Amino acid sequence: MSERSMIQKSNIRISSLYMVIILLYQAGSAEIRLPRLISSGMVLQRQTDIKIWGWADVHEPVTLHFLGDSYQTTADDNGEWDIILPKMEAGGPFSMEIIAENQIVLDNILVGEVWVCSGQSNMDLNMGRVAPLYGKEIENSTNSAIRRFFVSTQYDFNTPQKDFKSGSWDSASPETILRFTAVGYFFAKALYEQFHVPIGLIHASVGGSPAEAWLSEEALREFPHHLASALQCRDSVYIREIIAQDQAG
Repeated sequence: MSERSMIQKSNIRISSLYMVIILLYQAGSAEIRLPRLISSGMVLQRQTDIKIWGWADVHEPVTLHFLGDSYQTTADDNGEWDIILPKMEAGGPFSMEIIAENQIVLDNILVGEVWVCSGQSNMDLNMGRVAPLYGKEIENSTNSAIRRFFVSTQYDFNTPQKDFKSGSWDSASPETILRFTAVGYFFAKALYEQFHVPIGLIHASVGGSPAEAWLSEEALREFPHHLASALQCRDSVYIREIIAQDQAG
């Protein structure tokens, strides 16, 4: 065997060894992770059980500390875990600590009313687009008890998604309110003025979307025509054709 061949084989063995070490390190250092919706600044629904969930290493113990109480669970065979918190009254701000291989601390958590703001362009219309009509309203909008989480638009016709690509909780202020749904903001303001509890908006709207687009596959089974249209979207060739048509204008 030539010296060149021996060197090449030696390099391959070393590279393979490094790869094994890296994989073993990654397998042994999986960190607990939360969905974007469960983050600092979030609003939790009052007077109902609350599910906190996330991911960790398979069978890894998870401990959650909140409002002086501790809760324990273990990640399942898929590395998924959840903990159910008991009913709470409105209040805050609070902190939450979640511990496994690593530690996550969430701050500035409120408990109050949480509403999903969904629909078409009427819900999608944000305060920035109506700013000329509501200048004084925007100027006086600062209220840390009114918050919004914006659900980014993304498509996957094959399986439900377990997390969002982006998103965070924002408190109402003259700067942030421009991105709030206008209908949602005035709704939240009215609720706050009536109940004086924190209000959280989860904004998930897509302009021009039909009502059936918001139904689950199970619900669509009662409407065979719409179900067939939805299932067609799982055809990658069909999707590429639609994208090409859109790009062509």
